[in-house]
Amino acid sequence: MNKISPFNLKKFRQQTGMSQKQFAEAVTLPIRTYRSYESGERGLSIEKFRVLKEKLGFHKDYEKNRLRARIDYLRISFPSLRDLENFCENILHCHLYEFTEQETRIMNYTHLWQRGNIWIFDFFDKVESKDYQACLQLSGQGCREMEVLLEHRGITWQTFLQNLIYSYEDCRVKRLDIALDELYKGYGKEDEQIHIPKLIDKLYAKEIVLKTLRKWNVTGGGSFTDNEDMEANHGLSIYFGSRQSQLYFNFYEKRYELAQQENISLVESLEIFGIWNRYELRFSDHKAQGAIEEYIHGVDLGEIARGVINKEIQVYDGVNQFGAYKPDKKWQQLFGGVEPLKLSTSPQPYSIERTIKWLTYQVANSLALVSEADKIMHTEYMRMIQNSGEITDRGTAMLNLLKANKQYKT
Repeated sequence: MNKISPFNLKKFRQQTGMSQKQFAEAVTLPIRTYRSYESGERGLSIEKFRVLKEKLGFHKDYEKNRLRARIDYLRISFPSLRDLENFCENILHCHLYEFTEQETRIMNYTHLWQRGNIWIFDFFDKVESKDYQACLQLSGQGCREMEVLLEHRGITWQTFLQNLIYSYEDCRVKRLDIALDELYKGYGKEDEQIHIPKLIDKLYAKEIVLKTLRKWNVTGGGSFTDNEDMEANHGLSIYFGSRQSQLYFNFYEKRYELAQQENISLVESLEIFGIWNRYELRFSDHKAQGAIEEYIHGVDLGEIARGVINKEIQVYDGVNQFGAYKPDKKWQQLFGGVEPLKLSTSPQPYSIERTIKWLTYQVANSLALVSEADKIMHTEYMRMIQNSGEITDRGTAMLNLLKANKQYKT
């Protein structure tokens, strides 16, 4: 009989935020019995663990929440990033002295600042050469570390990226990975999930239609093991597109990967992590910039990913009585109900709206404070701030364009 490891049981309980006593009461177990499960004195079967989870309210149908989206890789370049200390404190919400330095040759940079998996690239001789080009790179783990910093300040990814993009108007998003996790629906409902092997069958049966992605590839494998509790299957992956293109998909059986990583059975992986498949979207260059622009303007991250998949891939399940392809029901339940999303592939020109957005997110709170302080102290600091500004040549050109626009003429 398959058993839940005491370590994973403790980890699951800690994720609920409950103490051993609270958890035992919630699942109507004597505290001594529960402690014996968590200490390993007694074995807890998979079946019994499912019952405990159901008592906590898990494994209910939430069709709207079958997918969980997260940013899983991010790379942004800056043509000129002179003040790294300010960038770290006001954008990354940490301090430059927390980073270590080392020499590098990655992406032709010479200098690497590292804070775990949060990396900043620049040049050792930037002062002498006047080359202040830099690059922020967050790997998958780096994104999770960034989330810790943001959550500590009560900041969302969307607000973080709005702040960054509006503060550094000439920055360019070079790569963005979005991971969509298809959540496990529960024991006995596996047939309701999407199965990668069946998608592969549909590819060969021409029941999958690709719009712009012309290539696809399949990989998979396993390993020999004498440990019956360890998953030997590594799972299957389908790749759509080319790694050299601006859009690339990888759909794979994440549950097998997690079982391998944790050295546990597939059944335990599903019960502990609750992930069935993962659908990864890799955007680069203009596609990455377009996806981020959609996100910072209020479109939900999951809707962006589903919209792009819906535009690029259609999955069918046989034909109807008229010979027309029938949409695959499972696929539609997961990726349907959203408009296909075409990302802009051309950079957006600088506009007065971008300046207004930057002011809104960066200095609006400070200006409101100064305005109220003026009323209390009978000062005119707000007027002083307005009078201290000058219109640059770039600003003058923009004003001339606005004057020439018939939309603004009275």
